[in-house]
Amino acid sequence: MTAIPLWARVLRHVTVWGSATLIAVGAYIGAMIAVSAFLDDRPDVDSHDRAAAALRDDVVYVDQRAANLLDQATLAEIEKRAAGMSQPTRVVVWPRDGEWLGNTVEYIAARSDVESRFLIVDPWGLTKVASTLPESEPSVPDTLNSPVAAALTEALDKLERTPVRGERTEYDDGGGLPGEQWLAAAAGAGLALFAGFTVLSGVVVAFSTVLLVVMFAALAVVSYRRRKAGPAIAHIEARPAERRQGRNQVVYRPPNDVLVRINKVRITERAELLRDELLALGERMAESTDRVDGPAWALALDCYAVAGRIADTVEGRDDLAAQADVVAGLVLVARGRRAADAAEADREPTETVDCFANPFHGAAVGPVPAISLGTERPPASVPQRVEVCATCRAAAAKSIAVADPLVLDAGSATAYWMAEVRPWSEIGYGAPGRDLIDAWNRSRV
Repeated sequence: MTAIPLWARVLRHVTVWGSATLIAVGAYIGAMIAVSAFLDDRPDVDSHDRAAAALRDDVVYVDQRAANLLDQATLAEIEKRAAGMSQPTRVVVWPRDGEWLGNTVEYIAARSDVESRFLIVDPWGLTKVASTLPESEPSVPDTLNSPVAAALTEALDKLERTPVRGERTEYDDGGGLPGEQWLAAAAGAGLALFAGFTVLSGVVVAFSTVLLVVMFAALAVVSYRRRKAGPAIAHIEARPAERRQGRNQVVYRPPNDVLVRINKVRITERAELLRDELLALGERMAESTDRVDGPAWALALDCYAVAGRIADTVEGRDDLAAQADVVAGLVLVARGRRAADAAEADREPTETVDCFANPFHGAAVGPVPAISLGTERPPASVPQRVEVCATCRAAAAKSIAVADPLVLDAGSATAYWMAEVRPWSEIGYGAPGRDLIDAWNRSRV
């Protein structure tokens, strides 16, 4: 009989039980990821169903998690306004729950069995709309950072002026399980199978097993984080930057062909939106002409005038320069609205610098190298350092390309500064309104 040394027996037990422990821990981690992936959306699914059911009879639904956003008097006014709309309209007041607001209102609309427009608002004043009427999805103004009641009023005003036109929009009800959930579940099941196979067969290949555990766990974690970062971009201007804030979030950029397809639609919508927003701003300013004055009102008039000239210049065009000018017009209309607010409140105009990558992200918080916003070196005409919002700055610090830059269709989805459309690539759409006006005037001399 061959005597086995004590050290060899100890080593064998350590190897066997150590490997089994590692596999079991990996299986547990994978299973927990899979379970959390399946369970994470259940409250949202239930809340979508509750909202859809309530809106069959009511015109306003306030989620219980957002009950403190509107007082009873304001809520009664909103209900009266929604009930008196020329087209059936439902209003949803929703909490900030981590899900993109555009998806939420589409899920609710898809699960309802009424033909109506569905307008949703969150605590930050962001509004989105979906429609089950025989029409293309109507647009609403940018109301981010507005009070909830004011945002709803402005959005309802825009919807009241928007006629039913186009073809019916089909929505996903959000009831299916995303592919990432199945991937997480498969990872957990795979790890559990490996654990059972190894323990039952007695085959110990410690190094290979550990690699497999790490691979499956990492794949499940990355896919789960990607799902939490949100779906592919659906509305480039309106997608809120704060949707991607937070620690350990993975910023997701969809394939380039997806961006091209989306932007071919968005380009047409932008030109139409510019005309609609100009008309609304002009009507508002006409009502205030006799009772306001001062620097803020002068800035509002200049923004309106230049945006109007841009709209006239790009009429009937779809070339790259026209696309770039339309975006500048939309930014100037937003600045004009802001200046008119200041004038009517008898305040001095506040000229802020907005995000260079996309002015619809909001105010800039600091500079970053322009090259850090993408994967290629910008043209020489682009400033070396640009002011960006908090989300773009965090992405740049982690060497992650900005997820939703304002893009144009130059044969492919291209960030506007990479397309070298002057003067906008040189100054940036986030520049103060007066600088944008001067840049436009200089370019036409």
